[in-house]
Amino acid sequence: MGVMDGGQSALNSEIWGDFNQISAEYNQQDSSSSVLLRATDPVSLDALKHSIEDDPRLNASTITESDYYHGQTASGAPLEFLGILVSVIMAIGSAFATTNIMYAAVARRAKEIGTLKTLGFSDGSILLSFLSESVLLAALAGVLGCLIALPLNWVTTGVGSMVSFSEIAFRFHVSIAALFSGIIFAVVLGAVGGALPARAAAKKEILSALREA
Repeated sequence: MGVMDGGQSALNSEIWGDFNQISAEYNQQDSSSSVLLRATDPVSLDALKHSIEDDPRLNASTITESDYYHGQTASGAPLEFLGILVSVIMAIGSAFATTNIMYAAVARRAKEIGTLKTLGFSDGSILLSFLSESVLLAALAGVLGCLIALPLNWVTTGVGSMVSFSEIAFRFHVSIAALFSGIIFAVVLGAVGGALPARAAAKKEILSALREA
């Protein structure tokens, strides 16, 4: 008795058995709903598709495995759209929050800004200082967000399919590429949100900065 392993493919979640025995069990000896075939190369695949679709005795259509599973998971498209929409809204809110925090930091450090300018620090160095602080805070927030998302790794759940009236199970996978993409996205938001406050800090006049302090 052998053990069949489909690895990480969709076939690993299926139950395989003898066709005649299973069809007799469900009283469907004369027909089958689908047949999975593997071609040796792309040229053979096209020839196989034409031979099946052009044979009137079969009365069958062909579809690639990727297109088949794409159709099966079409019911999950609204969920994906909702997730992207929430992510975009939260990203915009995060950028505004970063701007408010950095404006408060600029106002709180008016004396330091005036002192730095008195000592000869250029506008560019002050701008770079505040912008670097904003980017660093955003990067730390991105790392924290990745750590929060890590427990979802390999969590299995499912979504109903209105095509086949069945449930399609799927599993979350937080890859290294996804983690780095999240951190880079957080850094970009930090740079965008901190650009205007950093510019405001660099453009402060010495006397006005010391007077605000």
